[in-house]
Formats: sequence, C-alpha cells, structure tokens
Amino acid sequence: MLPGLDLNVIEGAHILDLMEEQSTDSGECARILKALGDETRLKIVQLLLKGEKSVSEIVRSLCMGQPQASHHLSILRASGLVGTRREGNKVINFIHPGKYFLNKKETGLDLGCCSVNFDKQ
Repeated sequence: MLPGLDLNVIEGAHILDLMEEQSTDSGECARILKALGDETRLKIVQLLLKGEKSVSEIVRSLCMGQPQASHHLSILRASGLVGTRREGNKVINFIHPGKYFLNKKETGLDLGCCSVNFDKQ
C-alpha cells in the first residue's frame, strides 16, 4: 500500500493510476544505478555529496588522472545524477538537486526508486 493513502477516502479513482503517478521511471533508475556500479564513480558521488567540486579538485582528492576523472564524470552526467555549471574557466560538478533529494542528515541519495546511503568515514 502507498504511504498516506487511505483507500476509504478515494471515490472513483483508480488505484493503478495513483501508483503510476507516484512511481519512478524504472529506466531512469536503472541508468543511475548502472552509473553507480563502479567504485570510482561511487567515490566521486561521495565527494560531490559534500559539496560542489571542479574536476581538478576531484583529481586531487582521489589521486587520479584528469582524463580518468572526466570519463567517470561524463558517465555520471549522462545518467542524470550529476549536473555542471561554469564558473569562469572551471566546470563545477554537483549532484543534480532539481531531480534528486539529498538527505543532509545522512550521506546518501534518494532516487525515488531506492536510496543509496554511504557510511561515514
């Protein structure tokens, strides 16, 4: 049963229509989960959950090459999880706030279809 849904109150509504309205696109979820299926991309997401970062900041934090970081960021952007904005000559990466809810009390993501929580280190 859907949380907060009282079937006694619904008159003339179809329960399947309500479920479709509240469910997350499974294709979108699959793309994001596939993108998160790599250890390096998980580390990048953990960094971005702490705040916006440029590619050079990610390179320094994770001790990796710039081409490798850019490759992983492009996969995260293609999944829709990461967004970018320009700041001068830098490209700033962030977890897309308009699409996904970030729970600041825990380190993690709520994707709608599921949530991903990271242990505090």
